[in-house]
Amino acid sequence: MEASVWYYVVNDSQVGPLTLADLRAAVAAGKVGPTDLVWQDGTPAWVAARTIPGLFLSAPIPPAPAPPVPATDAAYPLAEPPPRVSTALVPVSRPAEVLSLDDESPVSTRKRERDPNAKAPGAELVALVQVLVRRALHPDLSACAPTADEGAKLTAASVMDATARKLAVWRRSVLSVAAVPCAFAAMFGLIDVLDMDKEQREVFSAFGIFLHFVQALALFALPVAAVFGALAYDRLAVSAKWVLAGGLVSLAVPLMIAFVPTDWLLDLKTEPGETVAAAARKRLIAGLVMGVSFYIALMPAVLSLLPAVARACVRMRLLLPESLVPGWGLVTSVPLCVLLTLATFVLLYHAASNLLLILALLLWIGAPLVYFTKFELFTRPLVSPVERTAIVRTSLIVFGLIVTGMVLLLVYMFTTKFGDKTILGFSDSSLVRPWTLDLHKTWIDFVGRSLFLTVFFADILLRIALLVWREERAFANSPEAVGFDRTMSGLGTAVLPRGGVTPPTA
Repeated sequence: MEASVWYYVVNDSQVGPLTLADLRAAVAAGKVGPTDLVWQDGTPAWVAARTIPGLFLSAPIPPAPAPPVPATDAAYPLAEPPPRVSTALVPVSRPAEVLSLDDESPVSTRKRERDPNAKAPGAELVALVQVLVRRALHPDLSACAPTADEGAKLTAASVMDATARKLAVWRRSVLSVAAVPCAFAAMFGLIDVLDMDKEQREVFSAFGIFLHFVQALALFALPVAAVFGALAYDRLAVSAKWVLAGGLVSLAVPLMIAFVPTDWLLDLKTEPGETVAAAARKRLIAGLVMGVSFYIALMPAVLSLLPAVARACVRMRLLLPESLVPGWGLVTSVPLCVLLTLATFVLLYHAASNLLLILALLLWIGAPLVYFTKFELFTRPLVSPVERTAIVRTSLIVFGLIVTGMVLLLVYMFTTKFGDKTILGFSDSSLVRPWTLDLHKTWIDFVGRSLFLTVFFADILLRIALLVWREERAFANSPEAVGFDRTMSGLGTAVLPRGGVTPPTA
């Protein structure tokens, strides 16, 4: 038993591995108390230190603290205990209380009178929402800390590592916030399909209408997965499965439907006397229209990829400052995502070339390229708080540029005219008006999907980082590691600038 490996937790910090002698020394020094959690390697769960036989023989157990004296103030002094009176209890009839719709119930009023510090109904929910939103929007994931209730739940689930606890509550926050816009986008999409009039339905075949409903229902995969993933935040593996399933369904279903042949989706009736060439031309035009409609439908998913990937890389980089996987994931994926997103605006740019539009797109889409100004910080382990602050500051600059680009894009849409019509406006001459359902469905879907995919890509980065770490540790102890170091040193001398590679020590 003396040779076994032990761990203990104090103030949400895990200490170990230790021998039993080291653990007893920590007890003797007062670092571990009877109620602190300890764990022996090979046992199923954490237990209170006082349950370990013989652990507290070498150190006296401190006496139980006296019960705290309730705080008093001038408004609510402690009352003297009522004198005991040996009289029989006589029921007292209370007059009926007259309530209005704005009054609290008598039970709530009496509870508040007994405890003047009691929170109003719904105050705890409001406080929880504030915590979730603040953590979801915070640029530094490592600054997230569990609340008392979250800490108790994570402890019960044996999630004791400080980094794992921060990751768990961050996932809960982002998924909870993402569930709201995702749910609205899904409801708007279903309403859009249900609201199709007879003329719109006649254009599609029965199979095409069925696929419209399938595509609308697939939008609910994100809010459902977000809710269940947030509820399972103390079981990280289960939560990750929900996020993976929701992300795959929301991306795969629209792509599969987009590749369905147009003849299967539309009911292309042949008019009497219509020539073969005219029928072929009609099918071509119908195919082009369907292609544009699918392009517009897939645009929120495509545009949400870039901010989601960049945000996930930055968050995981700050959570795991020693790992190089998130940093290299950022510097390799951001250029590809920028090119992919720029391609979606090529048609818009050629159709409406405008200096304001060009500036808006450059700021919005090209903002993540600012991360390359901190290339070295993302491609080596972070060792100081100053470096972490630099990354946080860079992410805030990127966010500011994106917001500026979106504002300029809105200005362009409100001011630029095509003929006598603006793209976005309140008049009847505008192509799109602010209360149009499709407009709100698009930006709400973009926001919700971007937040959800942040967790989706963060899970992928975390698993890659864990796999790389395990393989590196296993390979470092193998005989081939020395030869590989010698090979990489030789390649570095030939490829990198002089002094760029440290020669192996053996």
